[in-house]
Amino acid sequence: MAEDRELNTAGAAAPPTAQRSRQTYRSNAHSQRLLGGLLALRQSGILFDVVLLVEGRPVQAHRILLAASCDYFRGMFAGGLREMQQSEIPVHGVTYTAMTKLLDFIYTAELELNLDNVQEILCASTLLQIQDVIGFCCDFLFSWLDDDNILEVYKLADMYGLEQLGAKVHSYILKNIQTFSRTPVYRQLPPEKVFSVLSSDELEVSSENEVYEAALHYHYSPEEVESDQVCLQDPLKMLEAVRFCLMERPVLQRLHDRLKRCPLRDCVAAALRYHGQELWQPVLQSPLTQPRSCFRCLLGFGGMYSPGSVTASDEFQVFHPSWGEWRTLTAAQGPRMSNQGIAVLNNFVYLIGGDKNTSGFRAETRCWRYDPRHNSWCSIKPLQKQHADHCVCVLGGLIYAIGGRDYSNELDCVERYDPQTNTWEYVAALKREVYAHAGAVVDGKIYITCGRRGLSYLKETYCYDPMANHWAPCAEGPVERAWHGMAAVNGRVYVIGGSNDERGYRRDVLKVACYSPAVNQWSVLSPLPAGHGEPGTVVLDSRIFILGGRSHDKGSRTKYVHVYDTKTDRWDSGTPFEDRISGLAACVLLMPRSVIRQARSWEQHAKASWEMVDFDNSENSSED
Repeated sequence: MAEDRELNTAGAAAPPTAQRSRQTYRSNAHSQRLLGGLLALRQSGILFDVVLLVEGRPVQAHRILLAASCDYFRGMFAGGLREMQQSEIPVHGVTYTAMTKLLDFIYTAELELNLDNVQEILCASTLLQIQDVIGFCCDFLFSWLDDDNILEVYKLADMYGLEQLGAKVHSYILKNIQTFSRTPVYRQLPPEKVFSVLSSDELEVSSENEVYEAALHYHYSPEEVESDQVCLQDPLKMLEAVRFCLMERPVLQRLHDRLKRCPLRDCVAAALRYHGQELWQPVLQSPLTQPRSCFRCLLGFGGMYSPGSVTASDEFQVFHPSWGEWRTLTAAQGPRMSNQGIAVLNNFVYLIGGDKNTSGFRAETRCWRYDPRHNSWCSIKPLQKQHADHCVCVLGGLIYAIGGRDYSNELDCVERYDPQTNTWEYVAALKREVYAHAGAVVDGKIYITCGRRGLSYLKETYCYDPMANHWAPCAEGPVERAWHGMAAVNGRVYVIGGSNDERGYRRDVLKVACYSPAVNQWSVLSPLPAGHGEPGTVVLDSRIFILGGRSHDKGSRTKYVHVYDTKTDRWDSGTPFEDRISGLAACVLLMPRSVIRQARSWEQHAKASWEMVDFDNSENSSED
């Protein structure tokens, strides 16, 4: 029938005569009819050429179909073995029921599974190496997985080396640890398996207290734990997986007070000391202080919104690619400014200086640090000089605040923050003052590009070598610009967005430039789809996100987001903001599940807002 045929037009560009003399047709229904014909032969008992002896009972089949269906029979019938000449072949290690079910699948591509036959069919399909059936059995077992049968399923996965099923069992435990750890089956799992689960960043818990309880439940029953019939003085292996530094300080203090000297008391004491050194926590990081999460999110702090925004001063923006929307998080006493320098060090966010622009513009010396584990802010040592329209980079565990202006003077100074001492110091100054520039780090050196000096837009590039404490000029970029974004990906620097007055009036710069430090050369890439001045700029999985900003061509702030794929040189539209915003300080951060759960959608946020916050009453920005 016509609908069963498909014309292969691979040679469509050939001359008409050549097309008529050679055409290829393909039937989409042929394979199904072929299976139907083989099944008919089986049901009629026609052309059988081999008998499988399974548990002493004969099973007739077609040798060629068996060989085509799985490696086991292919090796037997086409691999030069003696079975090639035999008409009756014993098959060991497989039940008669399982073999008939497997033959049903071979002849029909369908398989019926239930709780009574799945284990023997899994055993048989593993022996005969029928991969599709192994996958069906794994899916069926996982669909019935619960706290009662998880041990049996785990043993099957381990016995037959079923990595896919083992991974699903592991995932089930990670997601249900709080309830599963209270069952007797939990304590029957191998200790190495439980320790692997309790050590995982993917463990789904609301707090580290739940991990502590799950660790105790492996050694003691829930009843013993709740009635305090546990001996914490003994070394308990599972407690080594608990990240005590993530537990609340009062909880740790109560636990410490009830313990005599023992290994656990030493761990708790170390965690209390960690809590007592808040400012120095970023340099005290270890695997046991990292949040239990795989949620790498885009965060946007501060910025200037258009009139009518409902964003409050202690809120910031957060985005995860799986959401398809920007959400808001609240963290008390957070700074609210624009064009702040931003740095991430050991998964802590630092906001450095910026514009305090609730009424006019004022450059700041103040600096803050955000801890995503507790969704909290603290102040750190302020800059020695006011910096606005500056850039900030992290290099060698130190934070550099480079150039900028204080609205009285343009700056050439560079300050460096040491988180181990909570102090700022001056390092080598720039060759000349610059503001509204951008910076990035490649191969242990800082690169800054473009910016403004006086009323002139620049295309300069400079490199800072921390070993020599020296700035050196590099090749100039292809276009002047300022208030742009900059990002480093795979050893190259990308310069995106901004504005200039090349045509005698302020306009957006859409040209995207890429600098290769290895050869000191610039190249021009696919242009931006729309203008972004003062954008937030972040890199996630080799993609550069350009967030909001100000378009001089449109004469307003923007809410749109554009995403550049560095592998394909292609721009796509990202998830836009709900409000127009410029001067956003943006970064990528690993966020704990407990904090992410507090993020509100824009509808929830707007509903909860009891007043409209008119943060900025104009469309002005620090550019003007």
